[in-house]
Amino acid sequence: MSDHNSENNKEQVQVFDDEKKILLDHDYDGIRELDHPLPKWWLFTFYLTIIFSVPYYLAHTFGGADSIQKEFKEEVLAAQNSQKEYDDEKGKFNLEEYQKVIAGPKFEKIAKKTYKRKCKACHGKDGGGGVGPNLADNFWLHGDGSLETVYNTINKGVVDKGMAAWGAKLGKEKVYAVLKYVADFKGTTPSNPKEPQGKEYK
Repeated sequence: MSDHNSENNKEQVQVFDDEKKILLDHDYDGIRELDHPLPKWWLFTFYLTIIFSVPYYLAHTFGGADSIQKEFKEEVLAAQNSQKEYDDEKGKFNLEEYQKVIAGPKFEKIAKKTYKRKCKACHGKDGGGGVGPNLADNFWLHGDGSLETVYNTINKGVVDKGMAAWGAKLGKEKVYAVLKYVADFKGTTPSNPKEPQGKEYK
């Protein structure tokens, strides 16, 4: 029975004229195989990779050449450094930009709303401090209390103290608005001021 089916399958195989020269004798249940050679360009590329692999293997195994992993880490580090330089330059405090923001009609609304949502929980409603330091006195843990250093603290944060880097989350306009809001606490008398922390700057 199987022999009969095999013979029927062979009879059903259609071979085109241009395939007769490359038709092999192999027969798999009526399936015939054509001998299609690989393109010469593909074979050339394949043989070239084999030739290249020999000095490559020797260089990386015995010659002390940098590994792919090491090269990758170096490239990632270079990219991170470039990004940091760009961020530092772009994120620097700019007095003209700051003055423009605080002179805007929406400044007070933006400042109050942002401080209430992002800063009040740690520094208190009136800047007297809580989890975070008192913002109304002359003592500063980070920087000297100048606009630039306070901006840097808000913008980049203090990770080990739990202070988030708000610059990336809020954008420059809101950071400048909060900066002015914080600067206005200086010299005021909070209802429940936290004890001084850091170094005094007058």
